Amino acid sequence: MDEFSHFKLKIDAKPTLFHGKTVRKNLTQTLWLKKIRPHILKENNYTCAICKHRPNEDNYKELHVHEIEEYDFDNGVVKLIDLDLICENCHAFQHFKRTLSVLSPEQLDRLIIHFTKVNNCSIEDYKRYRKKLQSYAFERNNIERILSQETKSNRTKIDHIRFAILGDIPFKDLVIERLKQKDVYYEYS
Repeated sequence: MDEFSHFKLKIDAKPTLFHGKTVRKNLTQTLWLKKIRPHILKENNYTCAICKHRPNEDNYKELHVHEIEEYDFDNGVVKLIDLDLICENCHAFQHFKRTLSVLSPEQLDRLIIHFTKVNNCSIEDYKRYRKKLQSYAFERNNIERILSQETKSNRTKIDHIRFAILGDIPFKDLVIERLKQKDVYYEYS
């Protein structure tokens, strides 16, 4: 993957075990939409961290707050590392399995053009990158499957995904308090 290490926009996908499990879904709309999101928008000057897209004020909805996560398979924990402000096009590549399942071929073509512009590469480069990722993803899926099988012996950890806040995010104390109230907070010692 070193061949593509210079790409600013990369394709990523959340491990299946953690699909649909986010800190945001465990917070109130008020905390996320009225406090965290405006803070991230302002802190990032209303600009995508990846492609530098800066929409006009009427189109700030094009900017998404993306949760940067790592995963602890042994304990069933989503570790929130940071929050990033990225445009909807760049965000589509961060959840690529989902993107592929919901977009039409025409929409996907537009996204690929965005990818090539951001990374200053050709469509052939994009295809080579995808192909390399697919072989990597096959290996990663096999590892995930093995890890998932290993954690099945402790079913409660799989059924009850928890969250750790490791990054310095806005309103961190409020976020942790809310996660504790919902009994989904995990603290590393």
